[in-house]
This record gives sequence, structure tokens and C-alpha cells, in this order.
Amino acid sequence: MRPISVLIVDTNPSLLRVLTDFLQEHSQNAVVVVGTASGATEALAQAQALLPQVILLDLQVPGLPCLEMIPRLRGMVPNAGIIALSLMDAKVYKKAALAAGADEFVGKATLGTDLLVAIRRVARSVGPKESP
Repeated sequence: MRPISVLIVDTNPSLLRVLTDFLQEHSQNAVVVVGTASGATEALAQAQALLPQVILLDLQVPGLPCLEMIPRLRGMVPNAGIIALSLMDAKVYKKAALAAGADEFVGKATLGTDLLVAIRRVARSVGPKESP
């Protein structure tokens, strides 16, 4: 089975490194980070060029409101799963992200316990299905 390709979009360079390292160390080679981006323009370009299976998208990315970015990403890479990330773990943020088209929402406070589970769940539910 091929690893799940992931694009991480976040404004914090330290978090980009931490998430990349975390996924490499804890996914047992089931996840590979194919790219990172820190702004909307870069994220859209990376998504189109890399065609990741899953996009981790911070709700506070500069350049374009995230809730507008989700449908744009969905249009550009329709087979990608989108997981919205936020420091604000409020129900209102989750509801807004899901209504905009995100497949999952993970609060940054629970990344260590929830992120890999969400990535695997989203990767199974979106994209072209492999034939047996």
C-alpha cells in the first residue's frame, strides 16, 4: 500500500516542521509529507502541482480567508481530503469549516491524538478507489 501524501498549510514555520516530523515518526511510513505552504497563493500552487491525497489546512492562513480557500482547493484537487486545523477548538469553527467543504476538523490542542486518525479516515473516504 502506498503512503498517504499530505500537504500541510500553516503560517507557523515551527509547526510545519513539528507536524512533518510527527507524521514521519508516528505514521509507520503510512503518511508522507509531500509539501508545505505558509500562505494561500503558495497553498493553491502546491496543491495543484503535488495533488496530495490529504491537505491539512490551518484556518488562519493569510492571503485568502480559509473558508473561501476550502472550496477553491476542492475545485482544484477534487480527490483530496481536506482537514481544517485551528487553535480555536470551538464548535462554531468546526461547523463553519465542515460547511465550507472540509472533510474533518482537528483542533491543534489534540493534534497528537487525533491527527493521524483523521488523516487515515479522510484518505479512505475520498479520492479514487483502488480496484481489487
